[in-house]
Amino acid sequence: MALWLLALFLGADAVTFADLESVTLGPSLAESFKVSLVRPEGEPPNSGQKTLVQQSSLQLLSDDEIKTLEDYDAIFEKYSMFCNGRWLGVQVLQDSQDLMYLQHIVYMKKPDVIIETGTYKGGLTYFFATILDWIQREGGPSGQVVSVDRHHPDLVFAANWFCPPCADCLRSYQTPVWERKVRFIQGLADDQETFQEVIAHLHDLGSLTPLQDQDVPFRMNESQTIVVNLDANHEFQGLMKELIYYAPFVTLNSYLIVQDAKLDKIWGTAGPTAALNAFLQMSPEGEFVAPWEKFHGYSQHIYLRRAQVTVPHSYFMQAAFHAMKS
Repeated sequence: MALWLLALFLGADAVTFADLESVTLGPSLAESFKVSLVRPEGEPPNSGQKTLVQQSSLQLLSDDEIKTLEDYDAIFEKYSMFCNGRWLGVQVLQDSQDLMYLQHIVYMKKPDVIIETGTYKGGLTYFFATILDWIQREGGPSGQVVSVDRHHPDLVFAANWFCPPCADCLRSYQTPVWERKVRFIQGLADDQETFQEVIAHLHDLGSLTPLQDQDVPFRMNESQTIVVNLDANHEFQGLMKELIYYAPFVTLNSYLIVQDAKLDKIWGTAGPTAALNAFLQMSPEGEFVAPWEKFHGYSQHIYLRRAQVTVPHSYFMQAAFHAMKS
């Protein structure tokens, strides 16, 4: 279609394809999802005519359309539809849209370390590991997943806790890529001893430098990139401890992913979103930023970018201590 003809369908807030070429890319990966094609009102559904706008599709939804997504959330949880996820022969308990977002974060940020809480059967761990493996094959860093759970995946592979077992699925923890890319820590993610094990692995991987300072026991390696994915505990108190322990490891312009943020509304009680709000309140202003609209149109999770690093890890421990005393 000629550009002059396309312009006839563009509204005041629309942009042309030529305009998009001059857009300056920022540090937030969410920016790349803020472009939508929208059918003009009254246009027949088979006309093929759409308007190009620089907005996330979620910002364009009507109240009825938002309600439709919320109803889908409830159905998704009610029937455990996340059990149907598969990745390279392994069961992955994720919505397919979120797998694409998670893949985008890992591929574009090319982290040296992904800290994951909540291994369960190892599906998402395997997903992360395969992408890190691909990045290394392309000449990127030899990234590692440090994954934490109270049970080794082999103990729960046949369990029905969240999903029925997948009889024809691979055991993720028996694959070569797991051997190359995963460091598994058995323990409760919100336990102090488990946290110390994570620190030991980060020291070994070169992500931390130990210091002889009781208040600031280590320094982050600014040359490395760390992504943190929290999926072990969805109750308020447990997740708060995970946020205080692990969120401060997120490096500049990397991402913190808090899984299943919708559960507060579905359960009708304080859960992941409430814990995240509390954590952000104790954080320095602008340290972690969250475009509260999803990356695009649909997500189960919340993605936060660390926009600045102004305080050490110990700041969050101290802030939590003072909050408990007050």
